[in-house]
Amino acid sequence: MNNNKQLRNLAAIAFFIIPFAFASCNKDSSCSAAHDNCYNEKMYQTHKADYCTTDCSGVSGCDGKAYCNECEANRKGISIKKD
Repeated sequence: MNNNKQLRNLAAIAFFIIPFAFASCNKDSSCSAAHDNCYNEKMYQTHKADYCTTDCSGVSGCDGKAYCNECEANRKGISIKKD
């Protein structure tokens, strides 16, 4: 009987902890594998002070995230996906 109670407690703890282990990274984190594979420090250093236009046609970065335009992505060191 005591073992069943321990198993239920363990299951309840796991139910609350496991989702956090698989939670997505916040936007400032570098734990995204896609971001790590396509982030370009040289591009970031070259374009971080660029002034970008306000047009927001929408482009997809190599990290899978959406950016308003290529300039905005490049300012973050991310190249865009070419169709």
